[in-house]
Amino acid sequence: MKIRKDFAMKLTNLMTQNMQDPIGLGHGVPAFSYLLQSDRRGDKQTAYQIIAASSRELLEEKKADLWDSGKVRDEQNYAIAYGGLPLQSRQQVFWKVRVWDSQEDPSPWSEPAFYEMGLLEEEDWKAVWIGQGDDFYGDKSAAPALAKDFILKDKNTVTKARLYISGLGLFTASVNGKPVSENLYEPGESEFNRRVYYVTYDITSFLQEGRNVIGVLLGNGQYVNFAVDPVMKKGDGTLSPRHRYQKDDTIFLKDGICGDKKLLAQIEFTRTDGTVEIAAASDESWKIGESPVTFQNWYGGEDFDGQKAQRLRGWDTPEADFTGWRNAVRMQPPKGKLSAKEFLPIRIWEHWTAESVKELPNGNWLVDMGKNSAGFVRLRLWNTGKYEGRKVEMYPAEVLKADGSGVDQASCTQSCDTLWQCAVKDSYIIAGTGTEEWHPSFCYHGFQYVEVAGFPGIPSVRNFEGCAVRLMNEKHSDFETDNEILNQINRITDRSIESNMMCSFTDCPQIEKLGWLETTQLMFSSVAAGYDIRSWIPKIMGDMRDAQVRPEDAEGVSMEADSRKYPGYAFDKFENKETEEPGFVPGIAPEFFRIGGLFKDPNWGGACVMTPWYYYQEYGDVNILRQNFGLMQSYVDHLERRSVNGVLKGYAQMGEWGQLNENTPAALVATCAFYQQAVTLSGIAGILGNLQEEERYREMGKRIREGFHEDAECWQPEKEIYGNGSQASYGCVLFSGIVMPEKKEMALHKLLEAVEERGCHLSSGEVGLKQVFHALASNGENDMVYRMVMNPTAPSYRHHIEQGLTTLPEFWNYTELWNGFGRSRNHAMMGHVKEWLCRFVLGIRPLEPGYKKLQIKPYLQKEITRIKGSVFTVHGTVSLDCSRHDGILEMKTEIPAGTEADIYLPFAEGKCCYLDGTEYIGYKKTQQGYIKLSAITSGTYLWSVK
Repeated sequence: MKIRKDFAMKLTNLMTQNMQDPIGLGHGVPAFSYLLQSDRRGDKQTAYQIIAASSRELLEEKKADLWDSGKVRDEQNYAIAYGGLPLQSRQQVFWKVRVWDSQEDPSPWSEPAFYEMGLLEEEDWKAVWIGQGDDFYGDKSAAPALAKDFILKDKNTVTKARLYISGLGLFTASVNGKPVSENLYEPGESEFNRRVYYVTYDITSFLQEGRNVIGVLLGNGQYVNFAVDPVMKKGDGTLSPRHRYQKDDTIFLKDGICGDKKLLAQIEFTRTDGTVEIAAASDESWKIGESPVTFQNWYGGEDFDGQKAQRLRGWDTPEADFTGWRNAVRMQPPKGKLSAKEFLPIRIWEHWTAESVKELPNGNWLVDMGKNSAGFVRLRLWNTGKYEGRKVEMYPAEVLKADGSGVDQASCTQSCDTLWQCAVKDSYIIAGTGTEEWHPSFCYHGFQYVEVAGFPGIPSVRNFEGCAVRLMNEKHSDFETDNEILNQINRITDRSIESNMMCSFTDCPQIEKLGWLETTQLMFSSVAAGYDIRSWIPKIMGDMRDAQVRPEDAEGVSMEADSRKYPGYAFDKFENKETEEPGFVPGIAPEFFRIGGLFKDPNWGGACVMTPWYYYQEYGDVNILRQNFGLMQSYVDHLERRSVNGVLKGYAQMGEWGQLNENTPAALVATCAFYQQAVTLSGIAGILGNLQEEERYREMGKRIREGFHEDAECWQPEKEIYGNGSQASYGCVLFSGIVMPEKKEMALHKLLEAVEERGCHLSSGEVGLKQVFHALASNGENDMVYRMVMNPTAPSYRHHIEQGLTTLPEFWNYTELWNGFGRSRNHAMMGHVKEWLCRFVLGIRPLEPGYKKLQIKPYLQKEITRIKGSVFTVHGTVSLDCSRHDGILEMKTEIPAGTEADIYLPFAEGKCCYLDGTEYIGYKKTQQGYIKLSAITSGTYLWSVK
């Protein structure tokens, strides 16, 4: 088949399961995606062909022994399901793709992509779970070291070597003294009673002929903390062990959600003849001993003994001597089923040097890192010979004491205690070897400042390197205006998102580190506007499915065994019988524990409906709707059983969390969410072809709306007031669509009045804030949102910037104590301004799922003369650069191949519209002050209006 030499279509970014060249997949029918690039306007894919082979050589010869899709008439370039021969454990697959363009010409074949299956069958695992056992000589708050030597003969016949490994709660692994990866906090958090992740590493390059050694350190993480560091009941005056902070709200533990540290590991070689050799599998022959990590806690910090590290030097190398080490003990396997990890790792993503160091009155040193972050400090020391044995202690914090005499950990520990009786601390005992570096491996912190005690000599900023960590979802979009305040608002919102982008979308990087679910739906558009979260959200949806109450759970969970094993815990039964019924989704997933009085709310549990819906709208992948349809149904049906005449009375515990003096009725906020979830589920059922369920949930929505307007707490007909007339009251009814159609204009008018009554200050909580912004902006009231965001007095985002904040606080009145506690300065929950900046100021929004059709409608406020930015889509990047000067508006737009856009030029006063310098006729002026250009096909365009 002849390919034109001037062919404009190129294929890039080939991905399997939304990752590039992954190994260790568990999905038997993985999905493929790729991006199209074309220099020709209006170009698109009309067909594709994917071929897959078992070797690179066969693929190069176009011998598709696994799959040849043939020419498929379809424009879709994402979520294409593998359709070839069944895949086996360890199966390697090489694939590539070509497409046909709008002129029916074929493209060249893409560069090859690759993926590899993990261990798909239970019998593939020859390893067993091992660990310390109950009769262990060391402190269970320490990190034990486990090691095993193995022999490799005929290294030149090994084509690949793999390490399949899971360590609970956390692990780090090395082979022959070298870390197997840069990843942190593996294998990843999950509902450990349902699912336990394992990770696959390529260790081929680490091996040598003869003796090799694997070394593993096991940390506590969420799985073990509650088993070894019990927090005594509140009010009895006792402290947690070692005076370290541990999240200590009323604890609810599911059977199997926590346990003792344990390891499962298996090393395999594949030879040139295809045979697989198990070189090492965890069992009682593995050795276990002490490590330099003498204490570690997911919340409280980590202690490392550099002297002990020197004594143990070489323990994970071929020169290792295990004299004095004990044999590992076979452990009870975790309750959860092994599952291949199919989401991106957590790593250090940013490094920077401290901004300043100064001495404090108490003789300690105050290190200012310059910005609030989630991560840790890498301690760097030189000329340490005379300081051998000295302990350096580092206390991270977000804020300083009022008198500046040191750090205040109140916002990190939910405590006003200034004596560090329950502190967060990392410490390092100096080895005395001259040059030393260290950072913790089994914890991270939320911090901007570090108070350092015991430092050898006089420190400088070079001694302290900031390391920010997050899940490595690619940041692929940008936003910029000529208003620096708006740019800084965007940056601090991004930093708050990044600080909480872990295995879950956490609430904060210090106090809780828990996957509160509301942000996955309320902040979805804000996060997706900046980051590729295609592999992350399916993981979070798995957490929701695992956390949902199943029929076999309906009788509740017995706590007796746990109470006997872990004395001193505050174990509670379910607080309310209704949460024990099938379908209930708690506010946190994974639900490592339940916080009393804060675990049920439709804006939290209802993320199981709205998050996959938003994912479908953003990425066009219908599979996420199919995978979670049962989850959604069970939850919405649960809400229906809990409602009275369609209204959720006395159900929602969080309501309008974070509101400031608004007191929006929880019943209104909850019922609006219930309505939105019912009608959304009706639409999802229709997309999936389930017409009966589509009608059932449509009727449910009607009943909810009717009941809502008969409830005095939600609607006051004589006064025509929704709720209590707060900003959120009107924002919620408008955003959810529960407002009666004939009352929509009235509700919008009263929303504007409610904002004006507060002097255009922000007062809504995390639920209402998104909905207020969206209700205003989508109805042409961007000027009002701008006034709220840029209000020079508190509360506003501008005020945050002018107060020097580098991340977003949890509450608008963040300087005040809440129930006697300091509050977090690094929450993403109030970051809805990001959605407004990208979807309404930059103005890039999908009109059809996956941006098949999109809108570019920038908001060029009178104080702004330039907006520039981009948003990633599954088709490619959409970008614009819009500026206004000397009576001329210019706007450059880039639209990906295979899509089309409605473009709005914010300059309706113009008399002539030009494209690439030539007058353009096909436009019309709108009542909102724009010139509209409809159905503009893919390509790069330069528009101007005079």
